[in-house]
Amino acid sequence: MKNLLRGGIGLFLAAMVGVALSDEKADEAYRAAQLQRMKSIAEKFEVEAALGAKPVAAKLMSNPLLKYNDSTRRNHESTLWLWTERELPSALMAVEFYPNSPRGPRWLFEIVSLSNSKIGVIRGGDWKWQAKQPGVIRKPVPGDLTPSEKPALRLSQARQIRQRFAAHEKEGTDGRLELRALSTPLYRYADEETGVIDGAVFAFANGTNPEVLLLLEAQRDAATKQAIWTYGFAQMTGAEVYASLDDQEVWSQKEADPPA
Repeated sequence: MKNLLRGGIGLFLAAMVGVALSDEKADEAYRAAQLQRMKSIAEKFEVEAALGAKPVAAKLMSNPLLKYNDSTRRNHESTLWLWTERELPSALMAVEFYPNSPRGPRWLFEIVSLSNSKIGVIRGGDWKWQAKQPGVIRKPVPGDLTPSEKPALRLSQARQIRQRFAAHEKEGTDGRLELRALSTPLYRYADEETGVIDGAVFAFANGTNPEVLLLLEAQRDAATKQAIWTYGFAQMTGAEVYASLDDQEVWSQKEADPPA
């Protein structure tokens, strides 16, 4: 009887493992299908940027920069997609899934310009958006930190600079919400033609949902050949947002109505 009981437990455990593996495969298939849906949504958009005299089509990266969710806003399986001009960031789109929306499951998107020029975005013939100004206004980072000639050291410098910044948002009656800095940059780039030695896009997030973007660039002056660090921000939420450098407010944006 003792051996029979042990065998029964073994069969029961094996059945449980089989169910768990089946559920895991189903979850993987669901996540893969959701990712493909989000990619299909992003691929419907075209971004144009003015690098020179004529607008050029920015290129959509084949994989998302980030996968995230936001339990406070009840969105799941969300992703960030980037368009680039050469390697320079041009536009960033969040594609978010809201399965429990009052009007039923919904896909929403929001898009922000990260370009130094005015960009235009179209989706087939049914939607168009033209930026009224460049997406990011850059300022020199205060201090005497000179960009290193070594990429690995420049990344260390960028992280060091990022620690001097903080960001928070205000939304409705919820009050002030401190945003968490993600330690790893979402994207890193360089562009010799425009004097960008190194660039990094950092995010301040609500959980893992990026709400404020910090763009740090090591830029070399074409005439003097001297390099400096610069910073700029972009708003990735409809909420009112603020950012500070060394505990002094340096940037803010009012509530926005991003394309959705």
